[in-house]
Amino acid sequence: MRRIFHMFFLAILLIAAILPISVEAQALDSIQLAASSSSAKMGETLSVTVAGKSLSDLYGAEIELAYDAAKLQYDGYSSPLTGQAFIMEPTSKDGKIMLVFTFTGQKPGLNGDANLFAISFKAIGTGEASVSLNTVTGLNHQGQPTVVSMGNPVTTTISNNNTVPPVTNPGTDKPLTPGVVTVEASPSDKGVVSIRVTPKDLLAAAESSKDRSVRIQVNKVSDAKEVLVNLPVADWRQAGAQTGNIDTIKLETELANVTIDTKMLRSIQVTDPANLQLRIAKVDPAALPSGISQVVGTGVVYDFTITLDGQKITNFSDKEVMVELPYVLSPGENPNQVVIYYLTTSGNLEVVKNGYYNATTGKVAFKPSHFSQYTAKHVPVSFQDMNGYGWASDAVLGLAAREVIQGRSEGNYVPDGQVTRAEFVQMLTKLFDLSDISAATVFTDVAPGAWYYKAIASAQKAGLVQGKDDGSFGVNDLISREDMAVLIDRFVKQRGLSSVAASGTISPPADFLDLGLTSAYARDAVSSLQQAGIMNGMTEGYFEPKGNSTRAQAASVLYRLYQAIQ
Repeated sequence: MRRIFHMFFLAILLIAAILPISVEAQALDSIQLAASSSSAKMGETLSVTVAGKSLSDLYGAEIELAYDAAKLQYDGYSSPLTGQAFIMEPTSKDGKIMLVFTFTGQKPGLNGDANLFAISFKAIGTGEASVSLNTVTGLNHQGQPTVVSMGNPVTTTISNNNTVPPVTNPGTDKPLTPGVVTVEASPSDKGVVSIRVTPKDLLAAAESSKDRSVRIQVNKVSDAKEVLVNLPVADWRQAGAQTGNIDTIKLETELANVTIDTKMLRSIQVTDPANLQLRIAKVDPAALPSGISQVVGTGVVYDFTITLDGQKITNFSDKEVMVELPYVLSPGENPNQVVIYYLTTSGNLEVVKNGYYNATTGKVAFKPSHFSQYTAKHVPVSFQDMNGYGWASDAVLGLAAREVIQGRSEGNYVPDGQVTRAEFVQMLTKLFDLSDISAATVFTDVAPGAWYYKAIASAQKAGLVQGKDDGSFGVNDLISREDMAVLIDRFVKQRGLSSVAASGTISPPADFLDLGLTSAYARDAVSSLQQAGIMNGMTEGYFEPKGNSTRAQAASVLYRLYQAIQ
């Protein structure tokens, strides 16, 4: 019933959005928040009132609140509208609460000042906690949208209450951090740390989690050469069933962090005593091939293994596993050029394209397709002709370090050089590892054995590219900016990404002034990538859809996309 009503309310909003808005509908309503207290102690309950001010016929509204889930726990609601209006039971997820109400029948909406909801929170963390209005959508009794302003956030300072005994980890007297299992273990004389997470600890962490994840913190392992963590899979599934789905398990050690999407565990057939073991080990430099050892230098090589009852799990689907390795930038190192390498069984180094340095954590994160040996390394690539192209420098150097692009001559990238359709498809498929060895194509100008054959065949199989009416692909044609947008937009949709946004994008820009000159098949793609901050204009307000892309522009666009989807 709640879902049906919610969809009905959204349908009204959609219909109302295309109706003419009367002068009366333009009256500015306001939604304000008020906290019951500016301070609270741990364990206490506080209330936040959601009130309408200077309302003019507010017949229904959808209001989304955002709150600090690390310090506040949603504890219920009340509303003076109960019995007068239909109220959908509020939903709380990921620090957001959705409130929806509407009157029914032929009657006017609310006018003047009126309290709408009172939301109760329990204080669960110390510090300053805030509650704010995220979005507000309103309707008048004619089904027309009303213009609603949003008031300021409210804050409450939460302090410790020494009279209330803290919640502790099962079997210890140490405070329980929501969603966290803390384990302290000392290395053996061989430098091995082995721990087993109990079902009781898993359940306690799952029950207290505020962000649909469980973190297993293994402390005091700085001298360890190897960490073994054992998880009872069947009990983990039981914990998930009792508490609702937990999305991720994150193992945090001083060697490395590993995050596992629980869908991988849910897809495995297991018995009650089944044991999942995750192993992280530092590789002895003396055990590395001499050529690899010289390249790695003083860097650390890590060996990762995951087994279920002794049987290795060899392959992961997209985003099932993420690894974070510690990395300290040396003076002069560009974080965009820190690259993750996989050590192949044949003794070669292979770039993991999706690795990136996170300045906030001081770690290099990547999503492996399998477990093996990995290391992080700064690649000191440079081009002497990039002066004056500061806007594209990080992108060019970042892609060159990952072996996605290369210079056209010794030490020169040629940033003003133009890009063919074959070259751009090659860049896209290399950056995102789209190569499919089984792919084939019958484009008349794509000859088997050509340097671009596998890239174009793979892109065609994935539904990213189409040929011309004459059966050719146009490998040597210069790629237009609008066709580049179409190709990227198809890739975003093919990956199942509903939207992307470049780093630093704050608010959507106005439409390009020459959007009308864009081909009909490319208009939506250009608008989508502009709004996401992936593609910018050539001059103020102009996209130049028929213009050809330079090498600097192509690198910048692809690197923005790469950063946006990490």
